[in-house]
Amino acid sequence: MDGGSGRCLCGDIRFVFEGAPNWQAHCHCESCRRNCSAPFTSYFGISHGRWRWTGKTPAVYHSSPGVKRHFCPTCGTPMAFEGAEWAHEIHFYAASLDDPSRFRPTLHVHWDEHLPWVKLADGLPVNRSPRRLSGDEPMRPILNLIRSAFAYMDGVVDPPSSVHRLSEEGIARTAREGEVWVLTDGARPLACVFLSPKADRLYIGKLAVAESHRGQGLARQLLAHAETRARALGLPLLEMQSRVELAGNHAAFEAMGFVRAGETAHEGYDRPTSLTFRKPVGDDA
Repeated sequence: MDGGSGRCLCGDIRFVFEGAPNWQAHCHCESCRRNCSAPFTSYFGISHGRWRWTGKTPAVYHSSPGVKRHFCPTCGTPMAFEGAEWAHEIHFYAASLDDPSRFRPTLHVHWDEHLPWVKLADGLPVNRSPRRLSGDEPMRPILNLIRSAFAYMDGVVDPPSSVHRLSEEGIARTAREGEVWVLTDGARPLACVFLSPKADRLYIGKLAVAESHRGQGLARQLLAHAETRARALGLPLLEMQSRVELAGNHAAFEAMGFVRAGETAHEGYDRPTSLTFRKPVGDDA
């Protein structure tokens, strides 16, 4: 899709845009579903300066802080979305296009909020929204996830992983004193990460992904979220550690922009047992 136009049901509200969309996706978040009374909706993003209204000016509903939803005041058709998080662009509804067949979605976003009776087989990747846990939530599912994800280390790393000393109370304490983030499918946790703010860096720990969902980019998504959190906290550096035996993990971290920054030894060992990896926090795109 390279340029196009669209309109509301009655034709009062019209728009045109130039160039290719920044992205095209299906959104499953509850607020967008309720705004459209639909099981999900489909958007494409166009940078400001490349679009304009050509009919009447739409009405605006401020659905939440920093969010504007444009709609036709005559027929009620939802037309576009603007949010402070995407201040550089506007999101148009794909179904409002004069030729909706030109829409080419590439992923599903907010999949963790999708309705259970929506069954899709389009093969597109899904993006879930990280959720921060409070210290008062049940932590047994998180503990089970971490134990299962780290089980392959048994008999591989020396000394044994600290996961064997991890408890529900310890996870709750981390959630209260630091941050615990999860990606879920309904109530089931699929991936998690612990974030601990330090004086000059954000430490990343217990990055875990369920075996059933490996290879889907969930670890990469949580590490990208860690960078977002570090930026929000004004911390210039991400830091994580990995046991020396886990060469596959080292390669994966380096592929995501982390560099080896040091070695440490557990108490009682006269050789390095862990490697430290760091990554500078980049500017927000």
